Amino acid sequence: MKSASVTYAHSLFSLAEDENILEQIFEELNALTGIFEKNPEYAVLLDSPTVNTEERLALIDEAFKDAGEYVRNFLKILCEKKYIHIFPECVKEYEKQYNKKLGIEKVTAITAVPLSDELREKLIRKLEKETGKKIKLELKVDKSILGGIILRTENSQTDASVRARLDNIRTQLSSQQLD
Repeated sequence: MKSASVTYAHSLFSLAEDENILEQIFEELNALTGIFEKNPEYAVLLDSPTVNTEERLALIDEAFKDAGEYVRNFLKILCEKKYIHIFPECVKEYEKQYNKKLGIEKVTAITAVPLSDELREKLIRKLEKETGKKIKLELKVDKSILGGIILRTENSQTDASVRARLDNIRTQLSSQQLD
């Protein structure tokens, strides 16, 4: 059974695809995500049973008058169903469908030190060549990995960190001592 966020995101994606505005909707959803992250109490208000539906819908019209009609109406549907709290999951699901449609692979690269712009671009080119997809790279720094790199996608992880290699050596030595 599909979750409500998958169902709603799929419906919005289908509409955006039909209207040829996938990117516009994606950008608007991301902008609204930032607003909700900065003002979490607003989402609570829009889901509140103590405020009648007409008032909540009017709040959406007023607060999001610069958003496109489709995104504003999407918020209104979530509001009417008291599902505003699933908006972040809807955005994530829309992004998954958007990336799949456009051949984009999200990759998180974790390194012990920040990557230079040159290394970043080199990594993107290499990953694009290997996957045949456009790479959307997110960089994170984690000093605990000591060196090397960890690459994470939606479906896999490649750990080429010094920490992983040391842990592997430690495991091998421990198992040899038991023999």
